[in-house]
Amino acid sequence: MDENMTVIEQYRDAVEHLYRSRTSQSAALHEQAKAVLPGGVTRFTNFYPPYPLTMVAAKGCMLLDADGHDYLDFVGNYGSLIHGHTNPAILEAVRAQLGKGTAIAASIPEHTRFAQMLCARIPSAEMVRFCNSGLEATMYALRVARAYSGKSGFIKMQGGYHGLHDAVEFSTSAQGPDSVMQPNCPGIAPSAANEIFVVPFNDLAAVETTLQTHGSHIGTIMLEPVMGAAGMILPAPGYLQGLRALADKYQCVLIFDEIQTLRMGEGGAQALYGVTPDLTTIAKIIGGGFPVGAVCGLRKVMSLFDPSSSGVVNHGGTFSGNNISLVAGLKAMELLDGAAITRLESLSAALEQGIQNALSQLHSPCVVTRAGSMLHIHFARQAPQRAEPAAPYAAGLYRVLHVSLLNNGVFISPRGTLYVSTAMNAEHIALATRTIEAAVPAMNAFLAEQKQ
Repeated sequence: MDENMTVIEQYRDAVEHLYRSRTSQSAALHEQAKAVLPGGVTRFTNFYPPYPLTMVAAKGCMLLDADGHDYLDFVGNYGSLIHGHTNPAILEAVRAQLGKGTAIAASIPEHTRFAQMLCARIPSAEMVRFCNSGLEATMYALRVARAYSGKSGFIKMQGGYHGLHDAVEFSTSAQGPDSVMQPNCPGIAPSAANEIFVVPFNDLAAVETTLQTHGSHIGTIMLEPVMGAAGMILPAPGYLQGLRALADKYQCVLIFDEIQTLRMGEGGAQALYGVTPDLTTIAKIIGGGFPVGAVCGLRKVMSLFDPSSSGVVNHGGTFSGNNISLVAGLKAMELLDGAAITRLESLSAALEQGIQNALSQLHSPCVVTRAGSMLHIHFARQAPQRAEPAAPYAAGLYRVLHVSLLNNGVFISPRGTLYVSTAMNAEHIALATRTIEAAVPAMNAFLAEQKQ
């Protein structure tokens, strides 16, 4: 390194220099990809600076990149691979189905079998409709809720994420309720904001005030019982119960987006917290690694999807409920029994404590939030109760942490979220915490630079 560089600059540049030096094949493949894929990726969550790794294989909880390096995978395709990659039982179920057909424009036995399983596990699930993704699930859930209530307005939580369709692509950050008037990205119709009423998470008074003022227009309350993309923010005691009471009082359809939180227990977060919504959206873990989504809920609302009735809410999709996703999902959910969830809880609690200990020498406040087997690192003094703007230096800290961990074979999301899978064991947890601890000097160097 240049002798004239400060120690701080050496730390900062060394992290990225090492990354580039060990991932030349990923760099070359990314340059090729940029010619035919905008930004060199096919979904925005796959991009991170200085350039994303190209992975060529995965097994269990491990990934292999194009340069031959192994990584312990705490992303798990953003929580969808709760049993890790290439789980043998799931692969066997898929192989058995491949010769029988992959997608058939007709009813198949798996539709009923899987729906029966979900109805047995999820308190709100009396009926089920399958689709292709979590985005589709929230879109259809909002549509059928509007049809049932007869009112188009809905409440969502500030910083809440429900996919990328126009109706919900507002206020997915912590910029304040007024930001709902502006779409989160170009291409979203600003008029869609007229139907959205944004309130802070964990604030029952704000929900009731909004309903008192706009109740004639609002027919739906939609939220994640634990705010995932905002950083695994937990509901305050009594909050979800209070929302249930307000939904009943003002005749609103209560939707729980359990696309992430279903993994918290056999019946999802609603079973753990003892609150039954009218509709639930699910995806991720119910596909066993294949594309899937579903809307489930009370019969009185779900019956509006019935094509034999008048006034039906349209729902289709060429690959909705395809054979492969359903047989994989059935096996994945069979494997996710009480014993598996208990084991995940134990591993995740150890990881939570390990990360907190590993970052104890960081020259910045830090706290870890956990919802079952999902964890998030916050550079804050205490666990947030709602979506809040991050500290000015947080983005830089996340970047240094992320690249430092990649340099040492641990793959977490760039935003600081980790998902634990059943493919992991205590040794994997210990490795992750040691690697995070080793990243602290580079992070402290970054912090020192910000103070200059």
